Amino acid sequence: MTNETRSGDPAGEGRAMGARNPRIVELRRLIGRRSSRSAEVILEGPRTVGEAFDAGFVPDFVVVPDDRADDPAVNVVLDRMPSEVEVLVLRGSAFNKLAPSVSPQPMLAVVPRPIAEIPASFDTDDLVLVLVEVSDPGNVGTLIRVADAVAARCVVVVGGADPWGPKAVRSSTGSVMRVPVVTGLTADDALSTLRAAGVRIVATDVARGVAHDSGEIASPVAIVLGSEAHGLSHDLDSSVDAWVRIDMPGRAESLNVAMAGTLLAFEARRGR
Repeated sequence: MTNETRSGDPAGEGRAMGARNPRIVELRRLIGRRSSRSAEVILEGPRTVGEAFDAGFVPDFVVVPDDRADDPAVNVVLDRMPSEVEVLVLRGSAFNKLAPSVSPQPMLAVVPRPIAEIPASFDTDDLVLVLVEVSDPGNVGTLIRVADAVAARCVVVVGGADPWGPKAVRSSTGSVMRVPVVTGLTADDALSTLRAAGVRIVATDVARGVAHDSGEIASPVAIVLGSEAHGLSHDLDSSVDAWVRIDMPGRAESLNVAMAGTLLAFEARRGR
């Protein structure tokens, strides 16, 4: 590993540090946090950290396990880091206990939480996904990946799972680094802002509304998706231009929200 001189090793002998280092304590606190209001987020794995760096995110610090410090994928990323980025080498056993996933990737990085806003204007073919109380981080990450695939202008996340939580980031496979993700708004505020910018608001429901392929999903459009358990509240009626449903001739009652969002997003693009 070429970055041991930047590891902050207190013994100065290139040894892996223990779990009581202040940076490690900070990382443990972030991983254990349940709130999405933290000013920092955690990225896991050299591929994800590398994609973040490509997108302009510079980590506050990086942690790698001593038993994977010579991994080529790890060193490719570390060699790209500016000298001011602190690189810590942690004992492998301690790293595995610290990492948020069951099968840890050999790198953790802490970066400032990205902040995005709804654009003030939209082009005629723009698409936005609005996720209201989508609680499964895997679904949130997958829908951000879908937004990236269809070149959506942004994703608005209202409540639900933190789009920058470890599972959501993994499920997005890097797309969360490329698509602006807006958080911190209520559903009413988000939809009002989108409508004021000239965006058509189309919401989804299992039963009511018109068929999703009937032409109602016309750009610029915001496709609004609700929670896995309860869908969208009818309180949003005054903020919605049209409700659409996905007809299912089989016996399934509904689609997973990520599957439904994928179908609707590509329908919007087909309509172009």
